[in-house]
Amino acid sequence: MAKLEREALGHYLDTKFNTKVSQAAEAEFEIIGDDIEEMSVELNADTEQVKNILGQTKTRDNGYSPSMDADPFYADPDKKLYPKLRDIAMNRLKGDKCKSLMLEVLVEDTAAETHKAWLREVTVKPQSYGGGTEGVNIPFNVSEDGKSVEGTVTAESMKAGAPVFTAGAAE
Repeated sequence: MAKLEREALGHYLDTKFNTKVSQAAEAEFEIIGDDIEEMSVELNADTEQVKNILGQTKTRDNGYSPSMDADPFYADPDKKLYPKLRDIAMNRLKGDKCKSLMLEVLVEDTAAETHKAWLREVTVKPQSYGGGTEGVNIPFNVSEDGKSVEGTVTAESMKAGAPVFTAGAAE
């Protein structure tokens, strides 16, 4: 089996900024990454090792605090995500006004009719704005903030540029 190319993993944000996974049907997803050369979800594993008086090492596993940096994100009025990022940054919005849904899709087989996907409740926070001569940059951070649901996305909806998420574990 050949390794997966980076484009096999897509990250989408809901441009309507719905806040609950139960609102997946109302979401309008836009892919992130057209100006980004490298982007990863940092899992930020929270573990701690403690050695007890018996000389045994125990590991406490407190889970994860996943986050992702999208940098650069050039201000483009044709992008549906741009007005919301502009609003959050320029008006210093916080709390629920920064919450949205992120859809992650993994295309392991390009001939398949459906692809594995995960829908996550997230907080979107611009980190700065401005930049150099390349254009106005609004890099942002996405942090998981709530529920996560596994499901699928149809290949047809992906090709149309409007992924449709269906909850339920993929086969």
